[in-house]
Amino acid sequence: MAVKSNPKIMSATSVQEDLVELTSLVPVTLHDLKDAVPAPMPMREAMERSSLGKRHASALLAVAAAEPVGVSELAKRLGLLLSSTSTIVGELSRAGLLERAEDDEDRRRTIVRVHEDYRDAMEGWLEIALAPFRTALERLSPQARAHFMEGWRVLHEEAALRGSAEGYCEP
Repeated sequence: MAVKSNPKIMSATSVQEDLVELTSLVPVTLHDLKDAVPAPMPMREAMERSSLGKRHASALLAVAAAEPVGVSELAKRLGLLLSSTSTIVGELSRAGLLERAEDDEDRRRTIVRVHEDYRDAMEGWLEIALAPFRTALERLSPQARAHFMEGWRVLHEEAALRGSAEGYCEP
């Protein structure tokens, strides 16, 4: 089902009204997406044994989605500092969930992937976790999907600009 925009509604809706709705939708949607699909039991047990939390689950999903992936690239995907990402990767590796290896072409680069023992469970978890995203994109017409993705890219750019602004003080 393609979601079509209604020009009458679009012209009647102000940016302020859309902003109010968006600030209500985003946190609830992100919360629902994060909590919707718990890790499969073998992974949950490994995470509990090593006292790992939700930030580790997010990193694990990101590795599974892009593997093999360098730690620097993973840091960018997660929006974290390289040092924080390295710590998370180390903890996941010690828990036996990730494998780390030196890049054969650039020995300074560390490559990570899901440990073979957890790969099947991880692939199933990733498929279920990404299902709402896939279904939402499929419901949009190609034009609406292009606009949606453009909007997220613009939002990402604006957030990155604000996040890196020097001298920012919280009100």
